[in-house]
Amino acid sequence: MIHPYTHLEDFSEDIISKAQNGLRMTNRNLADQAGIDLAQVKSLKAGAVEPEALQSIANVLQLDGARLLVSARKSWLPAPQAIQGLSQFVSEFHSMTVNAYLLEAPTGEAILFDTGVDPAPILAHLHEKQLNLSAIFLTHGHPDHVAVLEPILQQAGPCPVYAHPTESIPNTEPFEWDQPLTAGPFHLQTISTPGHTPGGTSFLLKNLPSPLAVVGDALFAGSVGGCAADYSRALDSIRNNLLTLPSETVLCPGHGPLTTTGEENLHNPFFPKTE
Repeated sequence: MIHPYTHLEDFSEDIISKAQNGLRMTNRNLADQAGIDLAQVKSLKAGAVEPEALQSIANVLQLDGARLLVSARKSWLPAPQAIQGLSQFVSEFHSMTVNAYLLEAPTGEAILFDTGVDPAPILAHLHEKQLNLSAIFLTHGHPDHVAVLEPILQQAGPCPVYAHPTESIPNTEPFEWDQPLTAGPFHLQTISTPGHTPGGTSFLLKNLPSPLAVVGDALFAGSVGGCAADYSRALDSIRNNLLTLPSETVLCPGHGPLTTTGEENLHNPFFPKTE
């Protein structure tokens, strides 16, 4: 069960703001360095499609101009993914949606990645399919990703909950980055993807028909999560630790649709192609 998203979490206006904030650049700085009017900067940040101006600010913000234009035109969406045993639960959080993921094995065991803000669909799925929840893995500690942890544990039964120690989530099992973890039949590798939060972690599963990584708010389809506090580190960790995975690796973000490493290497403006 994969949610049929019809739009991305971020478009050009979000991408410009995130890059600008990460580089600590004011609208006036951006306008001056790009050689465009301040009014144009504000227009682009409101979603205007102006190819030449978009290319000018892309150069300043170290973005891929052609990809930024595609984002402004809202003309790309990653191909739908169907992963056997993977369910995506989408819950409403203020003005946005947030994803949680449940991966189940034929043995009847399952693992959960993040919680979203509504436990009911997750608990109903576990009950309906008579699944045993073997473990919960948290990508980071923001409320929309851990809000209903306790209700799930209370009703689904106790199980270990894993989170990076710098996230300071009570009653969780700590791990180090690049550490292998096992829960039932599932074998995971923790991947360092800080920036959105200090202990942001992605979880890679290799023993599946196609490799799969749950990436939390490190990466969105065609964008990145908010990472102004540690922008350079965030981009480096995504570039070196996620985008180097095999191109068929399915990436499961905390917000918006599923994507793949191959799609992001072709379409994400934050990671211009280098020769």
